[in-house]
Amino acid sequence: MTRERRNAITATRVWIRSNIITTVLGIFIVVSLALHVVTLLALVRVRDVLRLQLDAAAAQVAEAQSQKIHYDFPLKQSFPFSTTITIDETLVVPIRDSFPINQTFEIPVDTGFGVFTIPVPLNLSVPVSTTVVVPVKETIPFSTEVMIDTLIPLDLDLSQPPLGELLTRIEATLRDLRSKL
Repeated sequence: MTRERRNAITATRVWIRSNIITTVLGIFIVVSLALHVVTLLALVRVRDVLRLQLDAAAAQVAEAQSQKIHYDFPLKQSFPFSTTITIDETLVVPIRDSFPINQTFEIPVDTGFGVFTIPVPLNLSVPVSTTVVVPVKETIPFSTEVMIDTLIPLDLDLSQPPLGELLTRIEATLRDLRSKL
């Protein structure tokens, strides 16, 4: 009988068991609520930090938009250049001059007794007045390499399009995102 009494379900035992379960569940509920409060507090802190970071990012984008950038872009390159030049022209060359002739010619004369040479001196000036037409038809191949070694100055104003518009949109997006937090 003692065994039966031990195993017998009594109202007291049921009440104790249900109170233990209720107490354990209550403890779990309180711990869960405490964890939720800690999580919510952490989320509020994260939100505050995120707001500060978004404000800082928007301010930095606005500051970057007011910047001007100067850069000297070095260009050092050779470019091959090859072509053919065709010349098809007619040149008219006027000639107006006097050409002096100062020469002695030996003229052979047959006298019947033999051939004698008689020197004939010429000392004269021959005037020439004419126009000479010279047709020129020529194809000339031309090939070279052009070397470029220079600095190209680049001045970028970040407030001007297209970068200025992009930075303005980024800043507006950051400020809009901050206002939604």
